[in-house]
Amino acid sequence: MNTLAKKVVILDDDDGIAKLVIEAVHQVGFTGESANNFESFKEILSRNQPDLILIDLVMPKVDGILVLRYLASQNCTSNILLMSGFDPKVVQTAERLGVSLGLSVEGVLSKPVPFSLLKSEIKRAASSNDSISETDLRNVVANQEIDVHLQPKVRLSPPPSADNKLADNVLSIEMGGTNYEVVGFEALARWQLSDGSFVPPSIFIPMAEEIDLIQSLTDTIYQNVVKLLGKWNRIGYHLTAAINISPRLMGNLDLPDKLVETAISEGVATEQVILELTESATMADADHIMEVLTRFRLKGFGLSIDDFGTGYSSLIQLYRMPFTEMKVDKSFVDDMKSSEEAQTIIRSIVHLGHNLGMKICAEGVEDLPVSMALAELTCDYAQGYYYSRPQPAADFEALLNIA
Repeated sequence: MNTLAKKVVILDDDDGIAKLVIEAVHQVGFTGESANNFESFKEILSRNQPDLILIDLVMPKVDGILVLRYLASQNCTSNILLMSGFDPKVVQTAERLGVSLGLSVEGVLSKPVPFSLLKSEIKRAASSNDSISETDLRNVVANQEIDVHLQPKVRLSPPPSADNKLADNVLSIEMGGTNYEVVGFEALARWQLSDGSFVPPSIFIPMAEEIDLIQSLTDTIYQNVVKLLGKWNRIGYHLTAAINISPRLMGNLDLPDKLVETAISEGVATEQVILELTESATMADADHIMEVLTRFRLKGFGLSIDDFGTGYSSLIQLYRMPFTEMKVDKSFVDDMKSSEEAQTIIRSIVHLGHNLGMKICAEGVEDLPVSMALAELTCDYAQGYYYSRPQPAADFEALLNIA
């Protein structure tokens, strides 16, 4: 796409802010148009769909939430940046709402925004989906060129200690003088372009779902993962692997049997595989989802409810579904050090999950204090940049000294 043709629209009642944004838009080589009221904004969108929309969340006659709902009702595919100087907690909630509505929310800019940052964020957000086309995705899936990166999953409970001596055949990561047992990993799809950059999964996974490539993509990831598990099983290391499953695949009644056959062919027990579904996915056609998930459990697979706490599931649905694990969403983990409410939510999730016979895994752990706090809350497992970033299988093996 020619960047000169990119169009940016801003909705902000402050004409000074709007002019500043338009100037930033022009300096990065894009075209821009502003609206200081909702009706003018809708009129601009009726003429053409921009590549990027910037929205002020707080305006006199309409708030940003109503604007997001309007854009969702119009099936808007533009990328979106939110702007606000309001309470960060409220702004983060608005961002999550936009994502839950199916909008491409690329982030939040806190007012006042430095001009250099404004320019870089506009350029990034307007261009985030330039790198691929449907044809590109079809080709890489057909050629099995989607890579799998692995992020270690460590044991937190019982809490590790500096003098903790792990068994000789247990894989571990040492951080800050503490040995953390590695119980498994999460498999993450990665698409690297010829220039070395990566296409975000948030872009190519939804595209794969829309053009009916998600089954082929999942097959490739799953086959690569069980081959690794089988290879490590044969040298005495028995890890678990968590693999994300799209709700689009829940209608495939042959999927449980197919996954079992592939695992057996590589010498892998189904108990070593944990299938992850997002909380919101379990709410769509819950009775059918419950049937499919029960079949997976009967065949030995673990089931993890991902991003727990960000969806709208009721306790009765959680009670009815045969999950074995809950993953605490990164947003709560991020806020642990600064928010007592976040700590309370995580404590409640741990207590609820344990009482329902589930293990709890926290995502997005980035430092020692958070890791220690989660251990004190008796969270079972954790993953995050503090322990290791996702990495190719060869680097994962080197990290853990797998022969």
